Amino acid sequence: MTIWQSATLEEVEQLLADGLAAVHPLHRQKFDAIRITPRSVPVADTPGEFVYVVAEYQEQLLYYSDIEDGWELGVPNLRGGISSRGCNQLELSHVMHLIFGDPDS
Repeated sequence: MTIWQSATLEEVEQLLADGLAAVHPLHRQKFDAIRITPRSVPVADTPGEFVYVVAEYQEQLLYYSDIEDGWELGVPNLRGGISSRGCNQLELSHVMHLIFGDPDS
């Protein structure tokens, strides 16, 4: 049986680099404008759990959830964390389309 372990900052940074390498160049360029230094933030409804935020866009946080093994957008709470973790397992390219739309249109 494999025991689950939280993703490290280095692992999330590598997932981000791999994801960005696979997205459309226009999305990559737009992402650079919203990118932040990755930081962990707590998930309020699950004490002890945290996610890594890599970008901020229109009052939303783009974060990686190692529980769901995917990227998600969430609204920060008053303490700077997120109230609850989304349950999507989105690839970074999917989130780029949600945020920035179709790069070819």
